[in-house]
Amino acid sequence: MPQAIADNASALSSLAAGRRPAQKRSHLRVTALLDAADRLLEDRDINDIGLYDVAHMAEVPPTSAYHFFPTKESVFLALAQRYLQTLHTALQAPIDLEAIERWQDLVIIRYDRVVEYFNASLPARKLFIGMAVGSDVKKLDFEDMDNLVVWFHRSMDAIFEMPFVRDPAFKFTVLFGIQDGIWASSYAKHGHITPAFAEEGRRAAIAYLSTFLPQTIALRPPNGDQGPPVPEAAALPGQPHFESNPARATRRTRPKVSRTS
Repeated sequence: MPQAIADNASALSSLAAGRRPAQKRSHLRVTALLDAADRLLEDRDINDIGLYDVAHMAEVPPTSAYHFFPTKESVFLALAQRYLQTLHTALQAPIDLEAIERWQDLVIIRYDRVVEYFNASLPARKLFIGMAVGSDVKKLDFEDMDNLVVWFHRSMDAIFEMPFVRDPAFKFTVLFGIQDGIWASSYAKHGHITPAFAEEGRRAAIAYLSTFLPQTIALRPPNGDQGPPVPEAAALPGQPHFESNPARATRRTRPKVSRTS
């Protein structure tokens, strides 16, 4: 297990114990620290931000900050996990099925949602597109892709009469890797995903999928089914979930998608 993930898991697992008032205070402080890290990323590079900077911005005593996050890496890892949760929420937004006639339409709609998500947030771009492949944030991102690849194929199968695809998890992982590489190139050059790079990503996605999908796949009879729910974002080991939107806290019973079912 990466050390930053292990440190973060150890620190955050302690929040699961104790009385409810203490849990609430811990929740508020953790949220304040993550919000502060998010704000600092708007103007500074990750390498230029220390844990003390995060604590100062959050107005949380440094000793409390170290209690929750032993290292600055663990702060940004937890922030990345929170971003994954909101990305999954964006992917879950309803789709106008009347506007979909081909599987390519569905792929482009979902692709554009992710591009829009990252272009709307500089901190998210720094965490997921600008980080080195070997970083703990990137490893968390890859783990999350494992959850999404199976969902992506099943969601297509809910709308189209999908043909048999040998090892779809592998193939859709490759798809996500192609897109990630194009976005990383755009970010390195321009700081965001430009329209030109976004278009190349669309073309690359359709071209790759066309190597194992026929150009035309029949639509299923309309019944309003948009496929299985997006699975939960990859979690940090031992980390209690802190709902970013309290109104949704009572609606966390949707099932996860198994990679083997």
